[in-house]
Amino acid sequence: MAATLSLNYLKPPLFSDNPLSKNPTSTTTISIINNSIQPHPCLVSLENCSNMLELKQIHAQLLRTGLFFDAYTASKVVAFCALQQSGSLHYARLAFTQIANPTTFTCNSIIRGYTNKNSSREAILFYQEMLAQGLVPDRFTFPSLFKSCVDLREGKQLHCHSTKLGFASDTYIQNTLMNMYSHCGCLVSAQKVFDTMVDKTVVSWATMIGAYAQWDQSDEAVKLFDRMEIEGVKANEVTLVNVLTACARARDFETARRVHKYIDENGFGFHAVLITALMDAYCKCGCVSLARDLFDNMPERNLVCWNIMINGHVEDSDYEEALLLFREMQLKGLKGDKVTMVSLLLACTHLGALELGKWLHACIEKEKIEVDVALGTALVDMYAKCGSIDIAMRVFQELPEKDVMSWTALIVGLAMCGEGEKALEYFHEMQIGGVKPDAITFVGVLVACSHAGFVDEGISHFNSMSKTFGIQPSIEHYGCMVDILGRAGRIAEAEDLVQNMPMTPDRFVLGGLLGACRIHGNLEAAERAAQQLLKLDPNHGGTYVLLSKIYSSLRKWEEAKKIREVMAERNIKKPPGCSLIEVDGVVHEFVKGDSSHPQSSEIYDMLEDMINRLKKAGYVPDKSEVLFDMEEEEKDTALSLHSEKLAIAFGLVSTAPRTPIRVVKNLRVCSDCHTATKLISRVYSREIIVRDRIRFHHFKDGVCSCRDFW
Repeated sequence: MAATLSLNYLKPPLFSDNPLSKNPTSTTTISIINNSIQPHPCLVSLENCSNMLELKQIHAQLLRTGLFFDAYTASKVVAFCALQQSGSLHYARLAFTQIANPTTFTCNSIIRGYTNKNSSREAILFYQEMLAQGLVPDRFTFPSLFKSCVDLREGKQLHCHSTKLGFASDTYIQNTLMNMYSHCGCLVSAQKVFDTMVDKTVVSWATMIGAYAQWDQSDEAVKLFDRMEIEGVKANEVTLVNVLTACARARDFETARRVHKYIDENGFGFHAVLITALMDAYCKCGCVSLARDLFDNMPERNLVCWNIMINGHVEDSDYEEALLLFREMQLKGLKGDKVTMVSLLLACTHLGALELGKWLHACIEKEKIEVDVALGTALVDMYAKCGSIDIAMRVFQELPEKDVMSWTALIVGLAMCGEGEKALEYFHEMQIGGVKPDAITFVGVLVACSHAGFVDEGISHFNSMSKTFGIQPSIEHYGCMVDILGRAGRIAEAEDLVQNMPMTPDRFVLGGLLGACRIHGNLEAAERAAQQLLKLDPNHGGTYVLLSKIYSSLRKWEEAKKIREVMAERNIKKPPGCSLIEVDGVVHEFVKGDSSHPQSSEIYDMLEDMINRLKKAGYVPDKSEVLFDMEEEEKDTALSLHSEKLAIAFGLVSTAPRTPIRVVKNLRVCSDCHTATKLISRVYSREIIVRDRIRFHHFKDGVCSCRDFW
């Protein structure tokens, strides 16, 4: 609780009985030479002082000559110690005790010094001492105090003090007062101060707009900007930066464009902070091309600009461009920071580019970039989602600080890699360590239970969310539970859960149910789930494809054909399957039947060799994956051209024997490719790691980590 700002607050006296504080025989501070007034050499030295060593020497001379006991001279000494970068607040306080009659100006210097050093508590306590000694604050005292205030109750007391002392209508004080209320989270009080202001300057408008932007009330920020224009107040750079910050948070593209037009029409020219804020707003609104135009035309770019543009490409899923931009940044001699690395690691995570991720990790260590919680979590997430779960665990253990997101990244990574038991062990360890799980953590826990087949444990964790942790399950958690029940073959229970959910099921929940029906061949439940899915989104190709696969697997060719005809009539396209593989730091992309790769000839030769060797090892294509009733040979060919088989063939051609092959696929791996990849790992003595839309599959010696449960 904040201490009451009252006069009866007892502290040691400000003023010392130090004999040095007694003014010795007065020595004139000026001399007359050739009829002109010259300042004392000590005062000239004080004006030119640059460090504390010089200051202490000058201070000693001022004490010896008695000049220090002049209030103005003493205040200059204290101001240097309190406000200069090379100063010392401790020494300022010592010097302050030697002043017999300190002025408010001198006190303001110390308060401001504490504020500048983020020593807010000391600033408030010194103000209390000042009041206790009978010194009266002036209009320059309160702005620093308001900046130091982090406690709303204390802030309101200071507000009362400023009002009683007659500063209620001082514009400068009111602006800092609004800022204080904003930082304390009391927008209502900030708005009241703004509304009662008689003389609103552009700073006043900018402050209030910034307060709304800071607390995610973007609509109010934009409304105030509109009102500002109506009242004919011309915005400055700070105002526009605050409006653009609101636009970025609200994804308000139209207002961002309007601000852009305002900048052009009012001749702001190149203003780095303003253009950077505009870039950020465009990126957040999904208009990365507009942001890139601004970026490319900037005469000067600082690290913040590069970080915004790199992250913009990552958020736009243009991961390769983000990595290329970082390379360009390096060629221009700039080094990345924590923010840069987090964005780039996220790009590597999505691409499955483990070698690039390792290289970035080496850069972090080489450049001695501090690995804070955010960067550490990004490293854990990258290694886990690139299939190197052992390195992810090692990085996690080495983190100096771990928060709930760090634990969650590892738990989700373990779940995706088929290490369900270990994921649950870390979940238990997390709670022992006093870290409270959040809603995202429970998604990871339920995914771990689903992939490991822990049905009862999954139900138990789901129930504990609200009973033990006070977290109401969201639609994502219900989706995980449907997946847990469905994969275990408990289709009826999964359907019952969907029907009794407290919210309307979305396509992910119903898609999980439909996928479970496919695994277990439950056609009736599949048709019911598909019917609900098509009501939600009649144009989602995945629903048609999955239902068609179910009909095909049950050899109901006519029904499958009808589904495909409906897709053709409605011009509904199936999401194209693609697979990524990283070789020597370069990511290569393949689609089904792809022949665009420069090494296509070698790839298809290896593919033929691969299929022949697999058949000798007992491989029989799973033709239930083929959606059309076609000749058997055509089915074999169609299956052999799946994107992940092409990516694996390229990996076999392009990497040394016994080197692990890592593939990332955008869709769920089909049963035929799963069977084939198991055999490839044995026949070619390769470890193959495939990350599909759902999980990781670690293939080694003919066995998959998922234990054929996916």
